Amino acid sequence: MMNAVARGVRRSPADTPLMRQFLEVKADHPDAIVFFRMGDFYEMFFEDAVIAARALDLTLTTRDKGREDAVPMAGVPHHAGRSYLARLTELGHKVVVVEQTEDPRHAKGLVRREVVQIVTPGVVIDEEVLDPKRARYLAAVVAGKGGFGLAHLDASTGELRATSVTDGEALAGELGRVAPRELLVAKGEAAVPRLAGCSLTETEPPSGGEADALLADLVVDGETGGAALARRAAASCVSYARATQPVGTLPVVRLQLYRIGDSLVLDETAIVNLELLETILPPSGNERRQDRRAGSLLAVLDDTVTAPGGRLLRRWLLYPLVEVAPIRRRQDAVEHLVLRQAVRERVRRELGEIRDLERLAGRASLGVATPRDLGQLCASLRRLPALAEALAAGAHELPQLLAIAPELLAELAEVETELAAALVDEPPPVVKDGGVIRDGFCPVVDENRRLADGGRDAILAIEQRERERTGIPTLRVRYNRVFGYYLEVTRSQLARVPADYVRKQTIATGERFVTAELADLEARILAAQETLVAREAELFRALVGQVARRTGALLRAAAQVAAIDVCAALAQLAHTSGWTRPLCDDGELLEIEEGRHPVVERMVAAGDFVPNDCQLDPAGRQILLITGPNMAGKSTYMRQVAHIALLAQMGSFVPARAARIGLVDRIFTRVGAADNLARGDSTFMVEMRETAAILAGATRRSLVVLDEVGRGTSTFDGLSIAWAVAEYLHDAIGCRTLFATHFHELCALAETRPRVVNVQAAAREFGGRIVFLRQIIAGGASRSYGIEVARLAGLPKSVLGRAREVLAELDRARMSDQQLPLFRRPPDPDPDPDPDPDLRARLAALDVDRLTPLEALNLLADLHTSALGASAPEVRRDRGS
Repeated sequence: MMNAVARGVRRSPADTPLMRQFLEVKADHPDAIVFFRMGDFYEMFFEDAVIAARALDLTLTTRDKGREDAVPMAGVPHHAGRSYLARLTELGHKVVVVEQTEDPRHAKGLVRREVVQIVTPGVVIDEEVLDPKRARYLAAVVAGKGGFGLAHLDASTGELRATSVTDGEALAGELGRVAPRELLVAKGEAAVPRLAGCSLTETEPPSGGEADALLADLVVDGETGGAALARRAAASCVSYARATQPVGTLPVVRLQLYRIGDSLVLDETAIVNLELLETILPPSGNERRQDRRAGSLLAVLDDTVTAPGGRLLRRWLLYPLVEVAPIRRRQDAVEHLVLRQAVRERVRRELGEIRDLERLAGRASLGVATPRDLGQLCASLRRLPALAEALAAGAHELPQLLAIAPELLAELAEVETELAAALVDEPPPVVKDGGVIRDGFCPVVDENRRLADGGRDAILAIEQRERERTGIPTLRVRYNRVFGYYLEVTRSQLARVPADYVRKQTIATGERFVTAELADLEARILAAQETLVAREAELFRALVGQVARRTGALLRAAAQVAAIDVCAALAQLAHTSGWTRPLCDDGELLEIEEGRHPVVERMVAAGDFVPNDCQLDPAGRQILLITGPNMAGKSTYMRQVAHIALLAQMGSFVPARAARIGLVDRIFTRVGAADNLARGDSTFMVEMRETAAILAGATRRSLVVLDEVGRGTSTFDGLSIAWAVAEYLHDAIGCRTLFATHFHELCALAETRPRVVNVQAAAREFGGRIVFLRQIIAGGASRSYGIEVARLAGLPKSVLGRAREVLAELDRARMSDQQLPLFRRPPDPDPDPDPDPDLRARLAALDVDRLTPLEALNLLADLHTSALGASAPEVRRDRGS
């Protein structure tokens, strides 16, 4: 873009002060679109205008119309600028906002303009653009000896976390979990994975010394094995984000260093396959992204009533704990509120009155807080003592997560007192119109407000007095921006106008006049109003600064409120849905009694969901080999086991009668199949990549969920691979595994591998129809009922009939323990030493990996007939029944 802009600049006129002013900004920000404030519009010029017109569907016009080298121009109204800016950043553009920083009425020559903000896909602070319950991350990756440093920053709240990973696979997994909107990488760095929906920005990462200087003012918590790389990545985020806010300070006060193993690891594949944040099914034409979230686990869990609580719940879900003590602390807090319904309801009412303390504090720190923001902050802080009182009701000792420190309450009470003393009860949305500061707070404000308000009364008095003096009953004192205050007299009354009236303007219905008294009063009123607005703005800026200096305390309070909100929401869910507290321990047994799928259960009628037990133990029932027909509930069963383990370790109650969860270090999934066309990978290659990642990363502590391994290739290859994978999980890793398959031959593994157990999703046939019982019972399934499922899906009767014929032929062959006639080779009385060259060419052209079993059978029948000239047992291939 830079070169194209430069070319555009050289061939476009820049011979006016205004264009030179624009070009100076553009030279400093060649990779961004410049929103250049001109009166009531943001204008864009040169290639910026061309790009924006195309992206925003704007009219592309020009300056200096009629000239061959006229400058391309496009604009958007100032009042709608935020929405247009948001659309550009969603499309991956960076936008530089240039405002007029002096009043055009007082400017001598060109109005002064300055860059006030740079908005990028990863650095957005506008509350109208941000999702209240989702963090918006800017991430940075720094490569070095031993691996990569990875950091992510939410500029709106100051959340900054960093870690290190040893390889690209782990980096891709953690990036998938963070899901940043913008990723900073070194120029030419090719090892960093590309993410869908994430803009890539090339930067020069800071050196170790530069990183230390950039992070010097931050409190650093935690540790990571590659702390140097992690700190450099964090510094890269901070440096980049600070450069976008030339007039404010980022609300970053703390750097949290963490290890990937500090939490249960969920890579992008597991997050997608378990439908933690969104459903797997792609949206239909009219479906929005929000609709995909409705069927996710997060949607079931999220009954939070504050925005910080919603964001924290998402983080708890994606980063479950792996230590017993902190898990039990969370469970203690949830249980405390489950057992105290009245307390829980009161707490949730108080929480509902508290606004987004994190982002309000962030806006104050960045210097962009409005009077209304501070009013909301004041009202929210006023609720904290009531929240603390509600939590303490009837409790001898509060769980740690629910206790708000008294010293924090005292500090925030000071902030609330300062705000309440200075601000009116309902502050306006902007400061420029005045009416922000409370009466009695500042003598200068009070004096000028009285003069301005009293001046209006004086004007009304002048109007009444002049009517009486002149005898003109229709005389009015009016005001407009051009002439200020004036006396208006209708044409029929002009003969009564006194000699001391000075004519200002003639209009169709009469004349407008001014007097010395009116002009003097106007001057005093306007001066008072101007002084009042300026003083209120000055006091408000000071107030924002006072709040910004308390950012640390405000963020601590926000974190406490968020934790209380999450615990209260999980308690509410446990109460209304009949969830129970699981036992989490350091053992290896995973035992669930009458477990339920948290999402599916909500979608069916009350009482219709069929619960199932599960027991997994690396020392005994290590691998559950699950067979049974499609739609019988195998995938639901496997996902619910994974959900229950994950919920338990995030500190939640679980949908089960009882559960014991020996801690899981990582959940792996291989569910479903899809091509990755962008990487040139087939369905089978995607399946094998995911399976390889599981076999390389799983430990004895992992929980592995495998659904239909090997189905993406030919039958025998697929069966062989599935068999070998199951053996490897049993013999080499020993992890708890749920393995669903349609390869019934795998059931024989239980005879040779002591920790493989066969179970099935039960189904029965009644009157030629299949009935799914939704129960997981002991033993392997003898058939898959695939044709019955196909009938339910609506396949034509002719196809179903032909399928039954082929299936019967296959079954007869298996039952007779003989090869199919297609595979029997009759004796050749006169063998030909030279094979048919046409036959050889036909066989060489086959792609055996992509042949389906039925295609293979039909092909062999053709070859058998043509090669032997005999009448082989007929395998019908017509479409009739």
